[in-house]
Amino acid sequence: MSRLRAGALAPAQKPMTAALILGLVIGVFSLIGLTATKADAAVPPKPTVGTCYNYGWTAYAGWSQTGKKVSCSSAHTAKTIALGTLVAGTTRTEASITREASFSHISKTCIRALRGKLGSTYSKRNQSAYAFAFFVPTVEQFKAGQRWFRCDVVLPGKDTLKNLPTNRARFLEGVSLTQRTRGCLSAKFAGPYSCLSSHTYKSISAFKKAGTTYPTQAAFERAVGANCPSRTRAYSTPTRYEWQTGDRWVVCYARTTS
Repeated sequence: MSRLRAGALAPAQKPMTAALILGLVIGVFSLIGLTATKADAAVPPKPTVGTCYNYGWTAYAGWSQTGKKVSCSSAHTAKTIALGTLVAGTTRTEASITREASFSHISKTCIRALRGKLGSTYSKRNQSAYAFAFFVPTVEQFKAGQRWFRCDVVLPGKDTLKNLPTNRARFLEGVSLTQRTRGCLSAKFAGPYSCLSSHTYKSISAFKKAGTTYPTQAAFERAVGANCPSRTRAYSTPTRYEWQTGDRWVVCYARTTS
């Protein structure tokens, strides 16, 4: 289940660059302006859970998405899995949306929805490349009083979105991870993302970190040394928001040329 592993406060669906420092993936927030766009003739209604879309990387990286809906039985790259209400007082600015109260609420809602959509175990989910993307109303929708946020499930590649399953209610229930769905990393691109894209590290195992208080980086590193296979060359950790929702799993990655 894709996430920013170092606990950095940054929108989980925005394309990131990263550095592997002592094996830890560090997210770097990419600033994206929330600029106004030319108003359409009619303001789109709020989205609905269960709707499928076929948007690409640019839309995935945006704050708002009003792309064409497609049948969930045909090829699609995203599906809406949750709809929530923005924290009272949230404005349509990056600073407001990503402030602690707002971003915590959005993240935890999407994390829980993604967990339910994927099914299976913590270990398998966290070794996968599946992620959530969140979106807020457009400028026009916001002016019209809409205050929702939307969570979509996606399967990122390195700079593309892979198609989602069309015939499974829970994407990982009863199936093994494949090259398409397993999470991989590279030295310059935060992930994980589908191993179908070129990569340097591949997920090989996961373990549950003991304790109830969110660990320090040093504590995570000690746990990796004690629990990851000897061929591990990188690892990833849950964000604070994932930890607070019960996900305490650390993922181990081996270097690979495949």
